[in-house]
Amino acid sequence: MTASGLLAATLYLVPALLWAIIARQLWAYLRTGRPRSVTFNVFRLQTSAIALHLASHVALALLPAGGPSTLALGLGLARDLSLVGCLALGRHAIRLMPLPERPPGRAWLAANYGFAASAGLALTLAHALPGPAVSPTETLARFCALPLGLLCLWEGWRTARPGAWGPEGAIEMRQPDVALVAWGLLSAVAASLALAAAGQLPFGLVVLDVGIALAIGAPIALRLLGVVIPDVLVTATLLAAAGGVVVAHTALAARLAPRDLPLLHFAAALVIALVFMPGQAWLRAATNRLVLRRSRHQQAALQAFLHTLSPELGTLGCCRRALAELVRVRQVPGAAIILRDGEAIAHGDFDLAPLVRVWPRGAAADALPARSFGTIELRALPLALREALVRAHVTLGAGPILSPRRRWGHLFLNTGMLGGFFHEDDVEGFQAFVAQLALLLDGADLLARTVAVERSLAHAEKLAALGELAARIAHEIRNPVTAARSLAQQLSREPGLPWVAEHRLILEELERVERRVGELLRFARRDELRFEPVDLGELARATLDALRPRLDAAGIAAGLEASPGVVARADRDKLRQVLVNLLENARDALAMSPSPRRVTVAVRNGEGVATLSVTDNGPGVPAEVLSRLFEPFFSTKQTGTGLGLAIARHAVEAHGGAIVAAPAEGAGLTFRVTLPLAETP
Repeated sequence: MTASGLLAATLYLVPALLWAIIARQLWAYLRTGRPRSVTFNVFRLQTSAIALHLASHVALALLPAGGPSTLALGLGLARDLSLVGCLALGRHAIRLMPLPERPPGRAWLAANYGFAASAGLALTLAHALPGPAVSPTETLARFCALPLGLLCLWEGWRTARPGAWGPEGAIEMRQPDVALVAWGLLSAVAASLALAAAGQLPFGLVVLDVGIALAIGAPIALRLLGVVIPDVLVTATLLAAAGGVVVAHTALAARLAPRDLPLLHFAAALVIALVFMPGQAWLRAATNRLVLRRSRHQQAALQAFLHTLSPELGTLGCCRRALAELVRVRQVPGAAIILRDGEAIAHGDFDLAPLVRVWPRGAAADALPARSFGTIELRALPLALREALVRAHVTLGAGPILSPRRRWGHLFLNTGMLGGFFHEDDVEGFQAFVAQLALLLDGADLLARTVAVERSLAHAEKLAALGELAARIAHEIRNPVTAARSLAQQLSREPGLPWVAEHRLILEELERVERRVGELLRFARRDELRFEPVDLGELARATLDALRPRLDAAGIAAGLEASPGVVARADRDKLRQVLVNLLENARDALAMSPSPRRVTVAVRNGEGVATLSVTDNGPGVPAEVLSRLFEPFFSTKQTGTGLGLAIARHAVEAHGGAIVAAPAEGAGLTFRVTLPLAETP
């Protein structure tokens, strides 16, 4: 072995290691992800062919100088055939990279692989002919590979998608990737020409090959820094240690007696075995801890922390604490969770806005992949989601929070350039953490539901007792109030008696007391409903016409927006009373508002339900009060009983519908009632 051969082998070894690492990661993903993508399979074969081609160069450079041998001929043929094959596969992979995938036609495949097969046949015949083993066939291989290489560059630039470069793993070529490869190729050509001009043509060709291999692999290596750096450091250290053992063995063998050589051979083999077996694990652990700030104890620490979280914190509280611990233990810049309902939580350095704008919610989120995002899952995402992941600096550290009960949402990690999850143990640890978090959220949700049911039952018992008490009091009050009201009516009708105005005031107040007693009785009893098809537009129009004089007297303009043919299954009288309560509530809200005062009743038909809404432009209510508006005996008015909206809710829910309150656009409040539609005959 010559010094120049050792130097060439060392130079070829660098890109060979790089491409071997890339190929190993893709084949490892085959075991975990089981992809069926044509692009992935072609890309995996291409990286393997490049690694084989560079390994053949390393082996040829390490062969002892001399005439051609069978081993040299075989390695030379493998080198040349793998060069043509990797370029043909690379062109095919570039053609498949744009999304959505459009596999090339048979004619294109025949032309691409037909040319590669023809070049391979010519190279095989050239190797079979007698003559020098390296130079002529290597020149022929370069000549055959040149058209394929130029086509790869052209198609790469033509199909590359514009946009910012990001550490994503979707096997997607972007224009910055092509620019990086082009600059690397130009640098390699310039260095090779400089060496050739200095009279070092063979060494210049080696630099050209190594530069081309590194330039092509640079975009992929940048996305795999978290894997490439540890593997390169560990492999280089192991090879250096093995080389040191070989050198020491050779030096000692020249000095020892022949009878001591077997012991020396055994000792050398034992040292190499120790270096490559336990030494490899120690080196990898040290590299992960010092360079990537990872350790084997991180996953155990995360799992132990999740066991300390209490479901009493609630789903949002559990998510916040889990994110904080994940960022601290994994030592990543930031992390975020987007729940199925759209609620978003972030911790650390994480740009959540791009993801929140485009990430699907509800049933659309359930349609996303049910496993952590890998290469194939990323390629299956819409373009907007992939771009948002790139802007948020999310690589493969993303996955669904999925439990046996439901999908809670998705967890994302801003892993940085060195923290991507590519190793199998990293992927398994990430999935285990997310699965445990999903079970914790299940527990928090079940606990919250249990507490809500208990409170609801206690509240229902309290209301039942209160309703029964109210009914008894109302019956006790109604009789004397009725008698006093009759007497007041007689006194107010007697002509010539003094205090007529006072009698009328007494009568009005007694009537108000009787109305309040009637509300108590209506709230306490359970009415039987008589369902029939009710045209909500006609009902709203008739109710507004009846109340319009009172609204006009209060300076309130009433409007109706009714779609024709909205027919609900309802009790006409009860539904009319609900609408009256809502309109009176709006009138009271507008009493202290400046002009113009406006209330609008709208009737709509959409999404399988009938909608009846009442909107006013009054002052509205504070956000913290909205959830309590329908509670019995809760009122924002000084003279209110808090029963009008409670009665309305009982009536609507008895219809199988729902009533909600929400701030109106601009100012005011909207009450929206949804009811089942009547069946069409």
